Amino acid sequence: MTNAERPLPDTRDAPAHRPRVLVTGVEQIEGAGAARMLAEAGCRVIAHSFTAAAADAVVTEITEAGATAYPAVGDLTIEAEVDHLFTGLEDRHGGIDALIHTAWLPGPETAAHALADIDPADWGRFTYDHMAMLFLTTRRAAASMQHNPTPGSVLTVTGLGAGVSIENRDTGPARDAINGAVESFTMAAARDNTLAALRINTIRLTPSIGADVADAVPPSLDELLVLLLVERPLGSGHVIPAAPTYALVPS
Repeated sequence: MTNAERPLPDTRDAPAHRPRVLVTGVEQIEGAGAARMLAEAGCRVIAHSFTAAAADAVVTEITEAGATAYPAVGDLTIEAEVDHLFTGLEDRHGGIDALIHTAWLPGPETAAHALADIDPADWGRFTYDHMAMLFLTTRRAAASMQHNPTPGSVLTVTGLGAGVSIENRDTGPARDAINGAVESFTMAAARDNTLAALRINTIRLTPSIGADVADAVPPSLDELLVLLLVERPLGSGHVIPAAPTYALVPS
C-alpha cells in the first residue's frame, strides 16, 4: 500500500496558525515546488496528483526534510472523485484554508499541434477536461471553505512550463487558449456573489527573459505564494504575473 492509498491522519487538532493548503498537480514541477516551499514555510500541505507515485514522492521529500505533508490522489475531471477527495480532507483535516491549482493534463495526441492539425475531437476533450477540472475543483473548494473563520484562497497557476526561454517554448494554440480561459474563469468566479467570502486569483507565470530587462522581472512564484497566503492576503479577481521559480530543461 502506498502512502497515498493509506487513510489520511486526523489533523483537526493541529495548531490553527498553520494553514492547510491543497496543492493540485504535484506531478508538475511548479506544483511540486509550491508544495515543498509552502511546507517549508510552515503550512500543512496536501499534495495532490493523478497518480499515487507522484503524490508519495513529493510527500516523502517534504517529510524527510522535517516539514508536514500528506498525499492525495484523484481524477479532478470527475465530479465524484473531486467530492471524495474533499470529503476526505474535511474528515481528516477539518477542510482546507487554501487551494493552489497547478494540475495540468497533457491532452490527446494532436492537442499540442498547430491549429490546422488539431483533431476536433482532441480539441473538445482537451478543453473540456481542463475547464471541468478547474470548475469542479474550485466549486468544491469553495463549499469546503465557506464556513472557515477567515477567508479562504483559491490560486490557479497559468503558464505552466514557462521556466524555459520563449524560443524553446512549444505550447500550441490549445494550451494558450486554456490559459486564457482559466484567467477569464477567475474573473467570473470573483464576481460571483455566492463566492464573496473567498479570495480567488490567478498567478500567470511568464517566460524567462534576458538580464538586460531584469528590472521588469516580476516576483518569483515562491515569493508570491508566501506574500498572498501568509503575509498580505489579496482581494479577488486579479491576474498576477510571476517568474517561474524552477527552470525547466528543454527536452
